[in-house]
Amino acid sequence: MVRRLLTLLLFAQALANLFWLSPAAHSGQVAIPWLMLRGKTLFGDIWEQHAPGSSLLAAAVQSILPLDPALVARLLNALLVASLTLLVYWLARRLCSEAAGLAAALVFAWWAPVYGNVLLYFDTLLALCVLAGLCFYFGASQLSRRRLLCIGICMGAATLFKQHAWLAVALAGVWLLGDGWRGALIYLLGALLLPLLQWAALVAAGLWDTYLYWNWTFNLSGLMDGVPLDGDFLRKLLLGDLLVLPFVLLAWRHERRWLLLPLLWLAGLSTIYPRVGEIHAMAQLPFAAVMSGIALAKLRRSMREPRSWDVPRLMLAGLALGIGIGWLWTGAVSWLPTKLGVGATLGYDEFRPLAAALKTRAQPGDTLFILPQADSTPQLHPLTGLAPPGTWIKGWRWYFRPPHVLTQLQREWEETSPDWIIVFPELLPAGAPGIYELLDIVEREYKLVFSEDDIYWHGRADVYGREP
Repeated sequence: MVRRLLTLLLFAQALANLFWLSPAAHSGQVAIPWLMLRGKTLFGDIWEQHAPGSSLLAAAVQSILPLDPALVARLLNALLVASLTLLVYWLARRLCSEAAGLAAALVFAWWAPVYGNVLLYFDTLLALCVLAGLCFYFGASQLSRRRLLCIGICMGAATLFKQHAWLAVALAGVWLLGDGWRGALIYLLGALLLPLLQWAALVAAGLWDTYLYWNWTFNLSGLMDGVPLDGDFLRKLLLGDLLVLPFVLLAWRHERRWLLLPLLWLAGLSTIYPRVGEIHAMAQLPFAAVMSGIALAKLRRSMREPRSWDVPRLMLAGLALGIGIGWLWTGAVSWLPTKLGVGATLGYDEFRPLAAALKTRAQPGDTLFILPQADSTPQLHPLTGLAPPGTWIKGWRWYFRPPHVLTQLQREWEETSPDWIIVFPELLPAGAPGIYELLDIVEREYKLVFSEDDIYWHGRADVYGREP
């Protein structure tokens, strides 16, 4: 019965992720892979602050499947969510029971649309790798050398998708050190395998310096603006993670080995810093779901006979009912259709009319630059088929703070200026003041060809062509 329910849940998830929910497409998983397949080099002429794993993955699949890049990201995201659901179910069942596994899978499936509002995002891929490592850890009572190596490889793979994963690598290593230094050393070798291969490939390609700067120096420099914690996000996080503390107390009393779960949950929670947002909570959600499933299964056992409930259990039942209403309200909002309709890909589909209008005017071989290159506006590159003439970089204000960025772009525009420039006036303040130096060039050397009004979430778009 449980297996049938799990199968039904996975089928419902697949339908929802492919045809109903409206997550956003991020440039790192759509536009950047598209540019890579057209000769642009990650950390060469694509200056990107994120770890390269998801862009490389999306580029590899885009090269195999001749489909719309956003559809590729949507398919991969549906597979990612299904894989996480299965691992969440397996781990909770392994640690507790079939009921715990199903409850954990249901918790994850309900909260995933709340947090997972960006396709194939870095944090979600990090969670998959760390969770796979946990499954290897709890898969047997004794940790063989091969199992320790597999745990390390999974944890090391997580660092390819987001730099925060190194905290999980370190915490798991300290935990394993408690069982002896030999096992911890084997784990460490596994954890370093994929990162070392990545670094060797970057050195061989002559990209080490730019990778080191954009992935580490820039991110640790404090140049990037943070996003503070707000009440709405905190409410969601507190509601979704209410059963974590009961699980911790349960593990402390009955099974100390389980405490590795909340330890790695904390590591996943670190990804919300420095830019707090729902999508960053995806890194901790699978672990919270496993702990919640086990806590719910334990609670179910102690409350099978409502007639015999005493006062504490009646109070607990009332609290559970209140939490359940909060869960239903918070999760249900994610299923409401947007202005673009059900199953739309936000940050992509709203640009289709603009892209179609530009394609009728552009010539083969023309180039395009977008002001600002945000998380969504770069999708106009694959939608129009037009690549930038030189370096591609985001247009948020912190990207212009390193002194060499504007110098490089201005030099390139003097040598080979873009044929077309799309300006989103309402978004320009997010790139101020640096972006206005590029806008000065546009006003001097380009003419307005046409405008597209009222693009969803983006306002007006002005399309400029180069003066003869």
